[in-house]
Amino acid sequence: MNKTIDRRLKPEEYIVTGQEPTDEEAYAKFLHDLTDVPESQPLNAIPIDRAGIANQSSIIQIRDFFGNTFSHVPVTMKLGASLEDHRGVHMSRFEEALFAASRKKYDSIDEFTQAMAEEIRSRQNSDTAYVNAQGEYLHPRKTRKSEKFSHDKVHLSSTTESIGDELHQITGVRAYNMTACPCTKTHTKYVTVPALREMGLSVEQINKVLNVALTGTHTQRGEISLVLDKTSDAITQEDIYGILDDKAHLVYELLKRPDEHDLVIRALQKPQFTEDVARDVALGAFEFFDKKAPDNTRVWVESTLNDSIHIHDVQTAINSSLGQIRKALANSQQSL
Repeated sequence: MNKTIDRRLKPEEYIVTGQEPTDEEAYAKFLHDLTDVPESQPLNAIPIDRAGIANQSSIIQIRDFFGNTFSHVPVTMKLGASLEDHRGVHMSRFEEALFAASRKKYDSIDEFTQAMAEEIRSRQNSDTAYVNAQGEYLHPRKTRKSEKFSHDKVHLSSTTESIGDELHQITGVRAYNMTACPCTKTHTKYVTVPALREMGLSVEQINKVLNVALTGTHTQRGEISLVLDKTSDAITQEDIYGILDDKAHLVYELLKRPDEHDLVIRALQKPQFTEDVARDVALGAFEFFDKKAPDNTRVWVESTLNDSIHIHDVQTAINSSLGQIRKALANSQQSL
């Protein structure tokens, strides 16, 4: 008497070891083998570095920058695996890996992409797996004067490649900042000299006045990102964000009047070109990670400003390493 087939099983699970398969079981296996085209030989022998899916959305849980509670972070991902002997990857296995991973909690988005890469490589039976995740995290931070909590959008990025027993990770943060233009500030400062002379002030008095006066200039909002090779566990997104907050004038969603005044005054006291922002952030990365990561640690900085007096935007990028930054700073000191 034939057994009853459980339709919830996969076709490859129909065969019962040690027993003669029924006609229906044999046909199910035949159909599975026939339609498993991804497992077939490639049409030519050229290996593929990465095949998979892109623009895959999910929500993961990671610890906040304070390490206290877990935050739900929407992520958009690229998932891939290498191909050598098979015609294609199994698309459903990416989804299965994601569904399994997204149920868990992680200390960081880096830990999530690492778990995903290892799971994909195992499920796809590939030499290499690739995961890139871009997430939007709401960071609660206190304003500097009123000490109100502002929940500010921060973009997190993490890329992990799992190659055999080795892992290669790149991690970074992109935040929103503002700048005041140094050119107009300087021009506004000195254009007042004739009027001050007419008031009877001496050159010495004028210099004293101008050195303490905050002259006006145009300001603009922008985005600043810092990305590093994660060559050490000491490189965390919390610290990367701290560098951005220290070296750039990061903006807030919530500002009371004293906070607005503080932010504007700080920007006027330290006006920055986009080039200044990029250099300052690169310097901050070097200062913070110099003793914590090897010299070959790559450092990428990108500063973009939505210029307020031009139709175009302005942008600066730095692609360097901790060792190269050290050498540039040393050469600069020697030339002084």
